Amino acid sequence: MKVNDLEDKIMGVWSTCEDIDTFLYRYSDSPAGEMSEDDIANTLLGIKTLHEQRCQRLWDAFEQVLANSIPPEKPGFDSNGIRYRWHYLPDDAEKEPARSVPDDSQRRRDSMGLEGLRSG
Repeated sequence: MKVNDLEDKIMGVWSTCEDIDTFLYRYSDSPAGEMSEDDIANTLLGIKTLHEQRCQRLWDAFEQVLANSIPPEKPGFDSNGIRYRWHYLPDDAEKEPARSVPDDSQRRRDSMGLEGLRSG
């Protein structure tokens, strides 16, 4: 499943509004007569149950999209989009750079594009 496939699931959740509009028409404007308390309760319970099932279906599709998605590879960033800090040793200038893991506060600033800010 792709991200674009979520659109149908999202739109399906919006159909709960149409269900409520249909109920309101039947309850207040329909010439079919009054609804009993049982009819009202059953209708509302049915709408609630369908809405919960639509939301679960949407959540399942969202999890499937996340499981199938591969984050784009960017040089210098980890899988969460957090920038690595690189350093070279003078005698290793021709080798691959060693990765230095920044402390958490610096990592957060780097992920927000605030890598120039330093504390202390």
